[in-house]
Amino acid sequence: MKEIMKNKKVLYILMALIIVLGIISIFVFRLNFTLMYSEHTKINIYLGKEYNLEDIKKLTEEALGKQEIIYQEIEVFRDSVAINVKSATDEQIDSLEAKLKEKYEIEESEEIVYTETVGHIRGKDIVRPYIIPMVIVTIVILAYVGVRYLNLGLIKVITTLVLRLVLSQALLLSVIAIARIPIGIYTMLLAILVYIAALMYTVVGYENILQKNKEKEKKK
Repeated sequence: MKEIMKNKKVLYILMALIIVLGIISIFVFRLNFTLMYSEHTKINIYLGKEYNLEDIKKLTEEALGKQEIIYQEIEVFRDSVAINVKSATDEQIDSLEAKLKEKYEIEESEEIVYTETVGHIRGKDIVRPYIIPMVIVTIVILAYVGVRYLNLGLIKVITTLVLRLVLSQALLLSVIAIARIPIGIYTMLLAILVYIAALMYTVVGYENILQKNKEKEKKK
């Protein structure tokens, strides 16, 4: 028993340390976002004719150099494509346009490349659509757990579940911050999976306690 309590204390200390380091990392280094979630340059290309994406990629890499590039094909007529990069100089964009015109035999006077700056998507903007649904789900779950495990102590059961749900999300965010894992399209999915894992771990634990209590009552 003492060994178990000792191991729990070590685990709690480790969790607290990770969360503290995570908070420091967020304030000092900020969170790391994927290209599409951070401020970047979007290069819109209107060729007016069908293109081969591999050719576009080759010409783009020649003009913009080695950097992360995300391509978005416009599927309606397949004559336009958007290129997302962290940044691009006027010279690089002019070079890309010249290469494209030469490849697709487009008049020099035609303007086929347009650029725009896409703003940074903040963390709270990513989380906002999930807040109300998750609050509703959590309230329903707490109500169910409170009724289901009433004999185990209502306040203790609900407090433990809430703390585990909050701590699991804090740990996830801290690990993301410390490891500099980019925040992107799959981040909220990961957060929901961690939420479910913490919930299932707690519920399974209470079910085991409930079962043991029933077995003890039968023996009596």
